Amino acid sequence: MRFRDRRHAGALLAEALVPLGLERPVVLGIPRGGVVVAEEVARRLGGELDVVLVRKVGAPGNPEFALGAVGEKGELVLRPYALQYADQSYLEREAARQKDTLRKRAERYRKVRAKVPLGGREVVLVDDGIATGSTMEAALSVVLAERPRRVVVAVPVASPEVVERLKGQAEVVALSTPPDFAAVGAYYMDFGEVTDEEVEGLLLQWAA
Repeated sequence: MRFRDRRHAGALLAEALVPLGLERPVVLGIPRGGVVVAEEVARRLGGELDVVLVRKVGAPGNPEFALGAVGEKGELVLRPYALQYADQSYLEREAARQKDTLRKRAERYRKVRAKVPLGGREVVLVDDGIATGSTMEAALSVVLAERPRRVVVAVPVASPEVVERLKGQAEVVALSTPPDFAAVGAYYMDFGEVTDEEVEGLLLQWAA
């Protein structure tokens, strides 16, 4: 299955989410490409668009392997296995480094759109695709810490192994899970880079 672009993927994803009967969900896009998909989902489901700002805390020597995540308020959420791969000192140093990067991004986006509280809400967590799953798992950790009523991970395309792993943490809707999964961009005809300015423009449309 191939998508014309992120908006086309978002439209198809929204159709797949309709049967879940979500009640005015907060649709969180993972910047930057995921926000374009999420905006289409939010419009079609009558929800609210926001972004989830998160940075992975990667393992020593393997930054793509998430040991936890830092949220935009500076909260550190560790995976249950984190201390098997790194000591507390490393985790604190790496978290501090990621917080600094995240603070700069949060300052930029939150000038446009104030954060939507997630407590007690139905949440749809969206990206334009999932390869390793580490970014999505990091985002999911931060979202769950806010105690939403329901969380659905929704993506156009994902690795089947990652989908199975995520199902242990949330509801998952993936339109395509090719067994020979390649890079996310391979499933889009147009997978151009999304800029910070484009994300800001989308958020501005939803600003209160």
